[in-house]
Amino acid sequence: MNSSDIAAIIPCCNKALTIAKVIDDFHREPPEATVYAYDNNSTDSTAQIAREHGASV
Repeated sequence: MNSSDIAAIIPCCNKALTIAKVIDDFHREPPEATVYAYDNNSTDSTAQIAREHGASV
């Protein structure tokens, strides 16, 4: 398996204060992994922040 076959799946709901760090940490090792943030109908800016940090939402 190579790094491009790796996906990180992050469930989240109203985690605007922490989602950026979580996604950035996942991108660090391995950087080629795809990060998915599964937003569970957040009412804050969780989804927007996740996208800004390179996650597919």
